[in-house]
Amino acid sequence: MQNNLKRLSVTDGHSALEVLFDKMERLPAPTPPELNLFSSAGPGHHENRLSDLMAIFMGSHEGAPTWLAKALVACLLHKGAFHEDLQDELLVRTDWESISVEREVPSPDISNGNDKRLDLVILGDSFVIGVEHKVWASASDNPFPSYTKLIDSYQQLHQVRCVLSPLSQRTDVPDDWICVSYDELITVARERLGQEIAHHTFTKWQVFYQELLQHMHNIAHQEKAMIMDDKELTFALKHFAQLKQASEKFHLLEAELRQQCMRQLTATLEVAESDIIKTTNSWSDGEEKVLRFSLARWEGQNNQACLVYYPCSESDAGDSESIGFYVRGYIDRQATSADLDSLAAEFTSTIPDTKSDAWSFYRDKKTPGFWFESNQRYLALDAWPHPYTREGALEALGDLALWIDQRISDSAS
Repeated sequence: MQNNLKRLSVTDGHSALEVLFDKMERLPAPTPPELNLFSSAGPGHHENRLSDLMAIFMGSHEGAPTWLAKALVACLLHKGAFHEDLQDELLVRTDWESISVEREVPSPDISNGNDKRLDLVILGDSFVIGVEHKVWASASDNPFPSYTKLIDSYQQLHQVRCVLSPLSQRTDVPDDWICVSYDELITVARERLGQEIAHHTFTKWQVFYQELLQHMHNIAHQEKAMIMDDKELTFALKHFAQLKQASEKFHLLEAELRQQCMRQLTATLEVAESDIIKTTNSWSDGEEKVLRFSLARWEGQNNQACLVYYPCSESDAGDSESIGFYVRGYIDRQATSADLDSLAAEFTSTIPDTKSDAWSFYRDKKTPGFWFESNQRYLALDAWPHPYTREGALEALGDLALWIDQRISDSAS
């Protein structure tokens, strides 16, 4: 009776999940966030690359507008960084055509072992502004006294020191340095943009500048980025129990696949489970899950055979599987005496590039099936299982591991 009740409970749970998945498939796709050039394919949070972009709009490249430099000066004026008698005159009197900006400027005492450099130095006809740009990194290790010496060395009438950051307040910045947040700079930049472009024809710089400002805004407001729209949130709250159950099933699937891989490898390689080292990773923003395996006798965990799986509707198993697989191998030049170039040539010459019943895996005809990574240190090998099913993928993993094992063992003997 208890077994029947348990079986009924499991069956009912699977039925509920199937209903849930059917509802999820019928959910309307969420509205994608507005695409931003620099957020999607640009510098991300990388301080140096983002500073390079800022520098373009501060005077580093002839022909590009200096709008961001003007906005920064206006922002610093609001913060009292210049003398009061300049409040209404500095922006008007400055020759913005002759303004320049330097990147990664060494401080005067660099010869004393201080290799820190100031991110941006903006030089006008009557002022110099030293800018230390910090995205999220701490500023506690920066040699601000050296930066001050550098700014003083320009001997301009007005010298200003500031830290530009997404944060409005930072405890790791000296009191004599002015903090300017992205929001403060963006607000002033957007207020000024209309008058900057009012008397000019439309150019690419207007698009790039607004994209840069939007990218900076996205960085400063990551916590406000939409994760779920209202419909998705309502759906998730309503079906929380089933979603939790589905998550648990997913982790069970991963554990089961890992155990099946272990059984396949022990049988194919004739080793004990204790001789196999296993790890798990995610690739492609979590879309692909990777099960990595290495043998203790492979002299280093960087020699690996991997099973990669991901959502796919083209399985040879038909409707019973909506999961795709491929196998990958890594051979570490520093952990084997094998000649990796010879192994790559052997892989392409012996492994077919089409499906063959004589092989459990094959190469993609459109690619060589191998490449080198990390400055030629690793040889990577890719192949597709045949048949394209879970069982086919397990056999392919075992055979690829055996292929690697034989080449590594032959080179060691």
